[in-house]
Amino acid sequence: MGWKQDRAEIKRLMAARPDPNGKHGDESQEAQAINAELDRKLRQQPVWRRARALYED
Repeated sequence: MGWKQDRAEIKRLMAARPDPNGKHGDESQEAQAINAELDRKLRQQPVWRRARALYED
């Protein structure tokens, strides 16, 4: 998958989280599954792309 597709998937996963900003400590199975997939996608990217995906608006 190319970076544009990965970035779109990362943004989709971030929007799909039940607790998007992590302030409420949602530990449901759905939240854990989405966070695990998001973590896996981010770890596949170089560090500079991880930062760009997380902090870019």
